[in-house]
Amino acid sequence: VFSIVVFGSIVNEGYLNNNSGGEKFCIYNRNPSACSYGVAVGVLAFLTCLLYLALDVYFPQISSVKDRKKAVLSDIGVSAFWAFLWFVGFCFLANQWQVSKPK
Repeated sequence: VFSIVVFGSIVNEGYLNNNSGGEKFCIYNRNPSACSYGVAVGVLAFLTCLLYLALDVYFPQISSVKDRKKAVLSDIGVSAFWAFLWFVGFCFLANQWQVSKPK
């Protein structure tokens, strides 16, 4: 749900049109990397969530204890990795928002 909120809000209101031309710019300090990072992490997190949702549905049919252990450990590892990416994204976007000029 949070990934949909992040990439949806950046795609919807994260880019603004320049008054002098038709070129769009990122609202976060006019840094296109900030908007691209937010959208990329949001989309990839959503796809990863769908993958693990499918694994969760398939999980009761896994008979091997070793395979179940691998599935659970991969879920924990991927969750830790995404928590790190969300933290980096929060720090990066907050910093770019802080140094943005009001214009």
